Amino acid sequence: MDLRVCATGDLMLLESFPANYDWQEIANAIQDCDVKITNLETVVSSWDCFASTFCGGQWINTELDKLDDVKKFGFNLYGCANNHSMDYSFDGLLSTRKALFERSMLFAGIGRSLDESSQAVYYSVPGKDITVAFLSVTTTFIDAARAGNSRGEIPSRPGVNPLRVQTKYFVSQKHFIQLSEIAAATYINGERDCARKIGSLPPEEKGSINFGGHFFVVSDDGAEGKFTYCNQNDLDRILSEIKMAKEKADHVIISVHSHQIKKDTYVEPDYFLEEFAHKCIVKGVSAVIGSGTHQLKPIEIYKGKPIFYSLGNFVFQSCLIKRLPADFWDKYHYPTELTVEEGLSIKTHNGTIGLEIDKSNYLSIIPIIDFKGDEVAEIKLLPVELMFNDERKFKGLPRKADIQDTIAIYEQLKSISNLYGTRFELDGDYIKVEI
Repeated sequence: MDLRVCATGDLMLLESFPANYDWQEIANAIQDCDVKITNLETVVSSWDCFASTFCGGQWINTELDKLDDVKKFGFNLYGCANNHSMDYSFDGLLSTRKALFERSMLFAGIGRSLDESSQAVYYSVPGKDITVAFLSVTTTFIDAARAGNSRGEIPSRPGVNPLRVQTKYFVSQKHFIQLSEIAAATYINGERDCARKIGSLPPEEKGSINFGGHFFVVSDDGAEGKFTYCNQNDLDRILSEIKMAKEKADHVIISVHSHQIKKDTYVEPDYFLEEFAHKCIVKGVSAVIGSGTHQLKPIEIYKGKPIFYSLGNFVFQSCLIKRLPADFWDKYHYPTELTVEEGLSIKTHNGTIGLEIDKSNYLSIIPIIDFKGDEVAEIKLLPVELMFNDERKFKGLPRKADIQDTIAIYEQLKSISNLYGTRFELDGDYIKVEI
């Protein structure tokens, strides 16, 4: 049976829609689909939750009434596993969960335990005998944000559905010796070495050196660089959830939020993310929906199924933050009498640096995927522009891109996706992806 799925990137709505914002234009395109997915990148609370000492870059919170505007777009599945899920600690995460439940907004990726945060949520398409399972995973988080299960009398820990990442750095024999000498001279591993002697840490991998928490090994051919791979326990757990979901649903879709990069540019998906996406599809996932670093990343068609390594932003109102915890002033060593606006102005060098000055962070796409049975029949992309040059109250809200921005998005996708052999074609208001 036919199924139409669409997805968007990060949704960070901090203020209600201005009275003259035409949200219906984008909502119409979204509501034309059966399954409508977004990544809700915020805590939802009434400012009654204490802040974490860490944050996902900035402390992000959306007040409860703003969800009314979020719902206007028509989404029916929300991914909640991301690096901002725990900005306001455990209470903030549970507040988000409660707010979504109360408004019948189906979500995945956060929960009161690891089992709960790992589970797929199921959506039955009205008028069609089709069930879609949806999972949400994040690879970018502080370890304290990772959900945990109960054991005996110890209760479970709320948190996100995690995919931990392991990294090895390959260096020449010469650099390996130098690192060993520096480590010995500076005692950078002193605490860790003592902890290993008493069994408080597992032994290091043979042939490697732990330099301040980063593992280095000598490369076989002298080439230097890094390699990342998925934590096996997390990977096995997530693939197991996919397998169970596939037994109950006609389609399984997974959202993965990731900030890691391969080298020194945000548009390159990291090695582990490629590994993860491929294994998800082999396990039966119909589409992998990526988000994370606020700009578009490549699109890959793998075994006939799409991988969107990042859809960028969908709603991006980070410039409208009005409240921050005391930790913000402490983190940046600002005088406590500074207002939020004054502190953010200093942080961004009077608005000359940061995510908000780069238009590429305000160009995005909404992929629309048509399935016929299990097969992908067509993929078209609706180019979106987040009002980069409009007045402050509109900046970060989505609208259909004009022809100039559509061509810019088209050219960017061609360039960054070339490595994967993906081909695109301009088709009126849309960009078509060759299957």
